[in-house]
Amino acid sequence: MKNNQDNFIGKLVGNTGQPDKLTIALRNSFSARRGEFVRIAHQERENDQNMDVLGRIVSLSRNSILFNPALGEGISEVELLPHSKVSGETVYGTIELVGYKDPYTGEIRIPRRPLNPGTKVYSVDYDFLTKFYDFSEDTSIHLGNLVGYEKGSNVVPVYLDANTLVTEHLAVLAMTGSGKSYTVGRVIERLVAQLNASVVVFDPHGEYGKALRGGTLNFNDRLDSVEDVRDREKLTEIQKRLQALQDKGAGITAFTPQIRSFTEKYAGKNQNLALQLDHFDVDEFSGVLPGLTEPQQRVLDVALRYWKENFEEPRDIQELFSVLDDLDRLKNWVAESGSPGEASALKGGSANIAAIRLRRMINEAQSFYTRAAGDPFDVYKMVGDDNEQYGRLCIVDLQGLSNTARQVIVALISSELMKAAGDKNRPIRPSFIIYEEGHNFAPNGEPCISKNIIKRIAAEGRKFGVGFAIVSQRPSKLDSDVTSQCNTIVAMRIKNPDDQRFIQKTSDYFSAADLAELPTLSTGEALICGRAIIAPLVVKVGTKALVHGGESPKVCERWGKPEI
Repeated sequence: MKNNQDNFIGKLVGNTGQPDKLTIALRNSFSARRGEFVRIAHQERENDQNMDVLGRIVSLSRNSILFNPALGEGISEVELLPHSKVSGETVYGTIELVGYKDPYTGEIRIPRRPLNPGTKVYSVDYDFLTKFYDFSEDTSIHLGNLVGYEKGSNVVPVYLDANTLVTEHLAVLAMTGSGKSYTVGRVIERLVAQLNASVVVFDPHGEYGKALRGGTLNFNDRLDSVEDVRDREKLTEIQKRLQALQDKGAGITAFTPQIRSFTEKYAGKNQNLALQLDHFDVDEFSGVLPGLTEPQQRVLDVALRYWKENFEEPRDIQELFSVLDDLDRLKNWVAESGSPGEASALKGGSANIAAIRLRRMINEAQSFYTRAAGDPFDVYKMVGDDNEQYGRLCIVDLQGLSNTARQVIVALISSELMKAAGDKNRPIRPSFIIYEEGHNFAPNGEPCISKNIIKRIAAEGRKFGVGFAIVSQRPSKLDSDVTSQCNTIVAMRIKNPDDQRFIQKTSDYFSAADLAELPTLSTGEALICGRAIIAPLVVKVGTKALVHGGESPKVCERWGKPEI
């Protein structure tokens, strides 16, 4: 690309050997703004041609040699000769290099040879950026547009590589009200409608379920206001595709506890959960109710073993209740096949306490198999086996349940997904799991039944085609083993210093400049780093095709004005 020698914005000064700390002296204070992209001519090898290296201005500073801080004032300008004035002010910027695009492989590389001090630095245009960030729509999803290039004719779309995003896990981190759930909704829509994916969302607050309220798809009817013409056309296409999937019996399905309010919400089009609690392994079962004493855990272990050995599948949860209600039967069984510790636990008050707590949790969840509920939950019907043609979005609506009940449901379904994915005879479709309010399902330093299976998916899910997104407004509350396995990070506005430090500690993708960017992001803007994107970018997230319930209510409109 030929550079116009008259329109450079500044020159490199000082040490140019640090690609993350290059300094530019700007021609004037209006030459560039923080966050803007620039290009710098560079020759990597002696016989190579000059190539353009892309960089981003991550900070700006202004100083004046004529300002006296001791006096608290300064001279704005000095007249040296008639009609010749000097302001004494210099504006500096710090540039962080993105790299250059290898002409043979298309990979982004950081220069190994220092750039030349005094080299002119130029702004970049639409053509340069679109060629630099070139993606295939067949394997990528359009998340939004590059900040600074999100309007008018110079829109620069930003794509995420879907294969990497799904199999190598995603973390979406932001404070409340920044637009994280909306961002996830945009990703989900495109995965299902554009790439025919199977996605499972654990929805603690019923936000995603509003897209299917009343049992029909609820589309965004404000697409005419979308400025990006290309995106507006794609959104219309996505709506048509989702409706076509719905007509085929796929599309969006809501899975809910066996509670009447959910049936009313979805006009009877929901699928009631009938989970099989006995699908927990014995060592997992002791964690169903965190905080149990050792004797109480022994009682539950005994009850589960007896249930499994003396009742045939599918096992009705009422059978487990009958076992716990007849402690004499358990005592006799343990006397023959159990340990002295288990026998002792059954004689004390631990048995009654464990039974009461388990019954309470099961009644809260209302999601377990009884013969009155029909067929038990089938993970193959949920996401489809490997021969299934149609993509689907499975929303597990957990609104109104206790944290313990939610964790058990999440753990059971996640475990079923992993087991089915690893079945060599009949594997399920590759699946992507969304853990909203992820700090409640994989908390840092706290016992939680769902955390073990999420950590297992983080470590082993890739080889079975099971990936996940962990979504949270409190990153520092997340288990670090889980977040460290997320190879793509979408970070939106985060002001809490603890959360910022946690992100920096658990992810290698964030630089100091990136972290400094987080508190200044506007609602709907996201800093994206990691393997699903070619380089770190600040993106304005695009519009959703479906209605989403994550927006804050307009309370003043709802209050209204009384007639007085």
